[in-house]
Amino acid sequence: MKISSITCPNCGASYEVAESLSAAGRPGRAECTICGAFLADWREPRLRAFRLIVAPENKYPRVPPSPPA
Repeated sequence: MKISSITCPNCGASYEVAESLSAAGRPGRAECTICGAFLADWREPRLRAFRLIVAPENKYPRVPPSPPA
Protein backbone atom coordinates (compact mmCIF):
# COMPACT_ATOMS: atom_id res chain seq x y z
CA MET A 1 0.00 0.00 0.00
CA LYS A 2 1.32 3.41 -0.97
CA ILE A 3 -0.11 6.48 0.78
CA SER A 4 0.27 10.01 -0.60
CA SER A 5 -1.54 13.32 -0.45
CA ILE A 6 -2.98 15.65 -3.06
CA THR A 7 -4.58 19.10 -2.96
CA CYS A 8 -7.36 20.24 -5.27
CA PRO A 9 -5.95 22.95 -7.56
CA ASN A 10 -9.32 24.69 -7.71
CA CYS A 11 -10.67 24.88 -4.13
CA GLY A 12 -7.70 23.74 -2.01
CA ALA A 13 -9.35 20.67 -0.44
CA SER A 14 -6.79 18.17 0.89
CA TYR A 15 -7.03 14.46 0.07
CA GLU A 16 -5.19 11.32 1.14
CA VAL A 17 -4.64 8.79 -1.66
CA ALA A 18 -4.21 5.07 -0.95
CA GLU A 19 -2.85 3.01 -3.84
CA SER A 20 -2.77 -0.77 -3.67
CA LEU A 21 0.39 -2.31 -5.05
CA SER A 22 -1.02 -5.85 -5.01
CA ALA A 23 -4.79 -5.65 -5.68
CA ALA A 24 -5.83 -5.33 -9.29
CA GLY A 25 -7.89 -2.34 -10.28
CA ARG A 26 -8.58 -0.53 -13.52
CA PRO A 27 -7.69 2.78 -15.12
CA GLY A 28 -9.65 5.68 -13.72
CA ARG A 29 -10.11 9.33 -12.90
CA ALA A 30 -10.70 11.23 -9.65
CA GLU A 31 -12.58 14.50 -9.15
CA CYS A 32 -12.85 16.76 -6.12
CA THR A 33 -15.92 15.95 -4.01
CA ILE A 34 -16.21 19.63 -3.00
CA CYS A 35 -16.02 21.47 -6.34
CA GLY A 36 -15.87 18.72 -8.99
CA ALA A 37 -12.47 19.79 -10.37
CA PHE A 38 -10.09 17.24 -11.90
CA LEU A 39 -7.65 15.72 -9.37
CA ALA A 40 -5.90 12.85 -11.14
CA ASP A 41 -6.18 10.12 -13.73
CA TRP A 42 -4.24 6.91 -14.19
CA ARG A 43 -3.87 4.32 -16.92
CA GLU A 44 -2.23 1.49 -15.02
CA PRO A 45 -4.57 -1.15 -13.53
CA ARG A 46 -4.16 -0.20 -9.87
CA LEU A 47 -6.77 0.19 -7.19
CA ARG A 48 -6.80 3.75 -5.78
CA ALA A 49 -8.94 5.38 -3.10
CA PHE A 50 -9.20 9.13 -2.46
CA ARG A 51 -10.31 10.36 0.98
CA LEU A 52 -11.13 13.97 1.82
CA ILE A 53 -9.00 15.04 4.78
CA VAL A 54 -9.63 18.80 5.08
CA ALA A 55 -12.29 20.80 3.30
CA PRO A 56 -11.20 24.30 2.21
CA GLU A 57 -13.52 26.04 4.68
CA ASN A 58 -11.79 24.20 7.56
CA LYS A 59 -8.23 25.11 6.60
CA TYR A 60 -6.31 27.77 8.45
CA PRO A 61 -6.05 31.01 6.48
CA ARG A 62 -2.64 31.91 5.11
CA VAL A 63 -0.81 34.28 7.39
CA PRO A 64 1.44 36.77 5.60
CA PRO A 65 5.02 36.98 6.87
CA SER A 66 5.72 39.74 9.31
CA PRO A 67 7.51 42.82 7.93
CA PRO A 68 11.24 43.11 8.57
CA ALA A 69 12.12 44.98 11.73
